Amino acid sequence: MTAVDLGMPMTRVPIYTQPRERFVFLYPTTACSLRCKTCYVGNTRLNAANTMTVERAVEIMDYFKITGGHDKLYLLGGEPTMHPHLPEIVREARDRGYQVTISSNGDFDDHVFDRIGPDVLSSFNFSLESADPAIHRRIRRNPHNFAQVTDRIAEARNRGYQVRVMCTVSTTNAASALDLIPFLAELGAHTLSFHNLGKTGNGARFLQPLSPAAWMDFCAALEAYPPAPRLAVYYPPTFVPAGDQQRWADRGYPGCPARTLDRPHVYPDGTVYACPVFMDGARHYARFADDRLILNASPDNELNAYMTADSVCTGCPNTGTCGGGCPAYAQLPAYAEEGFYACDRQITPLCILWTVSAWGARPADSLHALR
Repeated sequence: MTAVDLGMPMTRVPIYTQPRERFVFLYPTTACSLRCKTCYVGNTRLNAANTMTVERAVEIMDYFKITGGHDKLYLLGGEPTMHPHLPEIVREARDRGYQVTISSNGDFDDHVFDRIGPDVLSSFNFSLESADPAIHRRIRRNPHNFAQVTDRIAEARNRGYQVRVMCTVSTTNAASALDLIPFLAELGAHTLSFHNLGKTGNGARFLQPLSPAAWMDFCAALEAYPPAPRLAVYYPPTFVPAGDQQRWADRGYPGCPARTLDRPHVYPDGTVYACPVFMDGARHYARFADDRLILNASPDNELNAYMTADSVCTGCPNTGTCGGGCPAYAQLPAYAEEGFYACDRQITPLCILWTVSAWGARPADSLHALR
């Protein structure tokens, strides 16, 4: 992979003392109008269509605000706009000091914009898999969604929202994924985030992620792509040659955020995951009930995975800049069998969710804070 210019190095801060980003990923409903092949939540949860009350959502927001100092809220699903009281949840979150993002497939009408204005919502985050309608439809399995979501992106921009777009990259759309950069710049989106497909939920059943070598090539191609004015683009490095680790530490890589419980994912049934990697099973670390977290008593809960040190890390000179890699994927058979996320001290797996801005470090603005 060709080395890329990552901008001037920042003041070096050791892993786990980097500034922490405290997000709450709240799933007010798992109901959804689509059954996308990329969905890490999976069809079982989508078909159950569980929904939490506004009161329960408020309890969860209060709990993590008090105990963890969380200040950013992602509302996901399913499709969160299908929750009948989503505007109330957004207002309650803003009253508590949260910056709020709605992550949507774009399959909704103008009444959502009418009921939740840009004065209370920090950003809309739309999912779009390609600038090619045929590729997007192949992944979304819906003939109408491409036109719907691109219309919603344009309408949200016209109404004054901060507009974010996410693309999940797999072998199905990787070859044309970078075409989204000029396409979304023309639509007026503010940010585009690429993510490498994870083998969780529907993604494990229907699509294939890029190999470590292919993902590094994709990242290099992205960095070499002509920047688009006024469009911030993000991606997760995920696989890093040992000699490049310090560059990402200088850019603020915080190690595994699940180990510090910075990004809880909370479902309507109360299950709480530290990371979406283990969502296919019952390895959640806790359940939210009676205004508190009740820890999962099973020895197979995900915390035991995060607190396990891989033997290859012992004595490694690079742990100060990689933070032990990704402790979750290394324990999943679907990845272990194919050699994904296995560290050989030459290529290190970083957190699959941690993203950086393409074309050099961005200033700490609102676009960067909610990436």
